[in-house]
Amino acid sequence: MSALPDMQVFRDVPVVPVAKARRTVVTGGPIWPDFDTQVAARHCRGGLAQDTAPKRPKGQTPVETRPAVWGGYLIRHFGHLVAEQLTRLPQSLSDRPDDVYLFTVPPDDSAETLPGYVWDVLDWHGLRRDRVVIVTDPCLVRTLRVAAQGEMLGQIPTATEYLDLLEDRARRNALVPERHRLVFVTRAGLVPAGGGGHAGEGYLAALLEGLGVRILDPGRVSLRDQLALYAGASVLIFSEGSALHGRTLVGRVRQEIHVLRRRPHRNTARLQLKPRCRHLAYHETVAGKLGTETETRASRVDREVALYDRDALFVALAEVGIDISPLWDDAAYRAAAEADLAGWMAANPTTPGQRAVNEAVLARLGLTPDFTRLVGAPA
Repeated sequence: MSALPDMQVFRDVPVVPVAKARRTVVTGGPIWPDFDTQVAARHCRGGLAQDTAPKRPKGQTPVETRPAVWGGYLIRHFGHLVAEQLTRLPQSLSDRPDDVYLFTVPPDDSAETLPGYVWDVLDWHGLRRDRVVIVTDPCLVRTLRVAAQGEMLGQIPTATEYLDLLEDRARRNALVPERHRLVFVTRAGLVPAGGGGHAGEGYLAALLEGLGVRILDPGRVSLRDQLALYAGASVLIFSEGSALHGRTLVGRVRQEIHVLRRRPHRNTARLQLKPRCRHLAYHETVAGKLGTETETRASRVDREVALYDRDALFVALAEVGIDISPLWDDAAYRAAAEADLAGWMAANPTTPGQRAVNEAVLARLGLTPDFTRLVGAPA
């Protein structure tokens, strides 16, 4: 993608709320003319449309006579919201700042129940709340404009013009970079709550903080403060996760970005980050991982937990000039990891087969394989 195509204009478009959602693939939103052959107006990955045609509403529907723009699906997942659903906004708001913007939400959501970070991202893009229309009932839109996705997941390069728009937005928002040589973006705290990440990451974060590294927990600071740190760091070290997509909001910065993988061979946001920095590296730091398979579904990759490969972690950090080997205490790390795993296992019951696999991984790594000690005997 070398340039952003002009926004498309459609007349008399029915727009319906989301009736069904399978993560990022939804049934709902605009019923575009020639839906099956329509591409740029629909939600795409790798240049291919992914969404499903909604059913046309029956009977009379309210008519939206104000000029409107299709904004996207406000998914409850920060990374996918930023990387997939709102990438039409920079061009749309540059071209049509005063129109109303139509969005859909998950079936059980509303404007009142959306997470605060959704509104923070919309505000960052320059969309006023009084311009936002959440479609909860079918309507007919007399004039509906839509921009192509400025970038998307899949092997589609990001348009230079899209990065220009992001940087212009940072200037308009008067973003002041917070200068640090090293910033570590952590997921510590998610594992004991049942989420995915590195067990014992809090121990690593404490060591790094003691060496003068600025620690950023995105869940504890405002979006603007996150972006100020992303814009001002000479070196960003991410624990692999959704925060990588938050970094994309500030456009190009001459910095290094290093990602500590929690899922082997995973290059999350690689195509999006590469044109935004001067050096990007992913590091295999996983000695083993625990799955979440249950009787009704396969293991959820977003909830799988990794255990650090200590030596690989040391090598990765040495690349950015950090030597934690003299400070590392294996017993202290094991204690931190086991404490995290106690909460994670309580929140993620598994099949006996997956449980046996997880126990074997823990035993191989010298961590506590006795699940009953950690989370109590099974009922």
